[in-house]
Amino acid sequence: MLEDPFASLSFIAGPAILTNASAILQNRATTRYNLAISHWRETRAALETDRHSLSIRYVNPTEALHLIRRRVWLQLKCLGLLNAAVALFAGTTLLGLAGALMLRIRNGPADLLMTGMFVSAGLGLAALLAATLALFIESASSGALLRLDREHGEAALRNTKIG
Repeated sequence: MLEDPFASLSFIAGPAILTNASAILQNRATTRYNLAISHWRETRAALETDRHSLSIRYVNPTEALHLIRRRVWLQLKCLGLLNAAVALFAGTTLLGLAGALMLRIRNGPADLLMTGMFVSAGLGLAALLAATLALFIESASSGALLRLDREHGEAALRNTKIG
């Protein structure tokens, strides 16, 4: 790596790009969480004040509430995983920079830093993949919730009869 400064830069740029990608996903997940928590609060309020309004909106209000709660918990887990991914990738970037500097001055435990960098990057990648999986499961819950919606269900039934 000493002869080629670009090799050191690739160890820094890769985790930095993954940090940015994780932060963008984190922003999107935060927006989804805010919408889901509002939906959960409105549904809970409707459940406590007038159960009939939920029966009008959903084919199965109890299942709808379960799916809404599941979406909120999945998004919370996703946000925690994305926080971890951002921190781990940022740490990987700093370890890569420190390792490159230590190799440059030919002093210090560069091997130890490189090992830490790979461990941090691996854990960050695992957190990013787990967060992505949580978002896929949350999206499936959203689809199931949409199927419980009376308007959507009736429109789908009309389209099936027409076709």
